[in-house]
Amino acid sequence: MAVARPLLPKKTSISEDYNLTNHVLGLGINGKVVECVNKKTNEKCALKVLQDTPKARREVDLHYRSCACPQIVQIRDVFENMLSGKRCLLVVMECMSGGELFNRIQERADSAFNEREAAQIVRSIATAISYLHNINIAHRDLKPENLLYTSSGPDGALKLTDFGFAKEVGVNKSLQTPCYTPYYVAPEVLGQEKYDKSCDLWSLGVITYILLCGYPPFYSNHGAPISPGMKQRIRDGQYDFPTAEWGNVSEDAKDLIRRLLKTDPDQRLTIQQVMSHPWIAKYNTVPQTPLTTSRILKEDADQWVDAQEEMSVALATMRVDHDQHVVLKTLQDSENKILAKRRRAKKQTPQAQPSTLQEEEAMDVS
Repeated sequence: MAVARPLLPKKTSISEDYNLTNHVLGLGINGKVVECVNKKTNEKCALKVLQDTPKARREVDLHYRSCACPQIVQIRDVFENMLSGKRCLLVVMECMSGGELFNRIQERADSAFNEREAAQIVRSIATAISYLHNINIAHRDLKPENLLYTSSGPDGALKLTDFGFAKEVGVNKSLQTPCYTPYYVAPEVLGQEKYDKSCDLWSLGVITYILLCGYPPFYSNHGAPISPGMKQRIRDGQYDFPTAEWGNVSEDAKDLIRRLLKTDPDQRLTIQQVMSHPWIAKYNTVPQTPLTTSRILKEDADQWVDAQEEMSVALATMRVDHDQHVVLKTLQDSENKILAKRRRAKKQTPQAQPSTLQEEEAMDVS
């Protein structure tokens, strides 16, 4: 395994090496990500600006140390510059012009998204996690918004980015600060107990579930980013595989999800076991079964935008130094289209038990 060079930010002005533009590539917790162009190579890059703090240094250092992995967004340059009287880190990364993972699937118009493609995507994500875990880094914010494509064409590669929650772990290093994005949070992260990098495997299980059907296994019944009822379902590992969307999905895929969504981290698959699981190791032989994912993601596009906006607000309260107390703000309830769809499905399914949804709603105090 290649060892990354030490991070040594340049002291020179970024404008000596790059032309800055006003083209916004994305919006994050720390502000805009804009396009810049390398003056020598004419390569288009992405520029992320962080206020120079110990936490930002840690984020950039962990990301930089991970760049030997092809499945992780590459850092081209890092500068220490003064902006508006504040010392900042200017992080220049490769430009991921292909967009976010779920947006890419939503935009599919050629043919139905199928199970083999889902397996290929999960394998790519798992490869990035494998590299991080092998060098004792937990990402802690594995979600579709942090999975980007290099280009919009068929050759676009999927890569992992955003190390704002990442932390080094090891024999004498455990994690305790509850950093998370609600849909993808592992049960052990919800409490005050210590946890480890296996939280990334739970998040991988959630992403795999959504890739195969188009909606998350755990959600708030009232549209908030997270609620007591949703937390309880996560802690209990309470989810199912509705026949309408899952009837034709392979047992290998379901088996992988079940093994990833183990509420006890000690029973959860390790990343090495994921890589050797039949659905991942033999991804080229996975059946090309058409999935409902693309259709459901399109139908619920507004819901995903709303959820991402709500989670961004929630995350703004959580991206603090790791020794500070973390508080998740209560947000105003909004209509949940995914829930409405599930209600209709339960009413239309003969074997469905309406009391289950009623019980969930009674428990789901927002």
